[in-house]
Amino acid sequence: MKSTELNLIPFFVAVYEESSMSKAANRLGVSQPAVSKALKRLREIYDDPLFHRSPVGVKPTTFASDIYPALSASFKNFTSTLTATRDFDPKVSERIFSIACIPLVGYRLMPELLLKIKSLAPNIDLDVHPLFTEDHESDLRLQRYDLVLDMRPIEKTSLKIEKLGTESVHAIARQGHPRISDSISIEQFLAEEHIAVSRWQSRSSFLSNDHFPELSKRKIVYRSPGILEVLPVVSSTDYISLFPSSLIKQVGGNYPIQVLETSFLDISEDLCMLWHPSRTAEVGHKWLRTQIQSVSKSIFNE
Repeated sequence: MKSTELNLIPFFVAVYEESSMSKAANRLGVSQPAVSKALKRLREIYDDPLFHRSPVGVKPTTFASDIYPALSASFKNFTSTLTATRDFDPKVSERIFSIACIPLVGYRLMPELLLKIKSLAPNIDLDVHPLFTEDHESDLRLQRYDLVLDMRPIEKTSLKIEKLGTESVHAIARQGHPRISDSISIEQFLAEEHIAVSRWQSRSSFLSNDHFPELSKRKIVYRSPGILEVLPVVSSTDYISLFPSSLIKQVGGNYPIQVLETSFLDISEDLCMLWHPSRTAEVGHKWLRTQIQSVSKSIFNE
């Protein structure tokens, strides 16, 4: 494909997303024959019809559906570089920032972040998602999200990473537990049955041997779908669990639980903001990162 033919990508993306030649033309501000001409050239390049006419417009071929994610991402990445040097005025901007985050960060950070953003930029909205995959590089490169808020990656990554704070972990059990009171030894810890928090993207737990070598020896009898769902189960059974210290302070008082002294357990984890390097200089993106960092200082560094 020649460099001049890269201009055809917006035509393909518009037709695919609008499912209509006329709507794509209106969206691009060109005539319908211009759209038809661009698609004709793309069909020649790919040797595929790309779209078939239907009673309600056009439908993509299987090949068109296969190449759409890559072409759409290329177009978005290109347009994001254009906005990097343009003015961004939060007072009048109507952007929607997309953020994926772990529940711990969502519960603690998002309420304060929303209040701050709305006070500075009343027309900017947040679209917050749970972390469904571990492929942060792909999600951020394809701009599925503007930012990911997660624990610090263990593997090497090309993503930009900025620390927001540190979270420690404690063992908890219900008040009146028949075998445990106030403290627990490592032998007792491994002898008890445990609740763990599942990761959305895999059949595993948020904490692993990378955090504490003995964790694989736990007998996990229940995997909770979320961090807060741990509390009602712990408070009504004899199972024990590991739980973030900050959330114990915030919501632990609503349940009859005890925080156990664990001299053998020292788990702390960096909470980080991750983004694709191509977004670093983008003015609006930089503004969002600044707001998150500002709110994080008052929350995670208490």
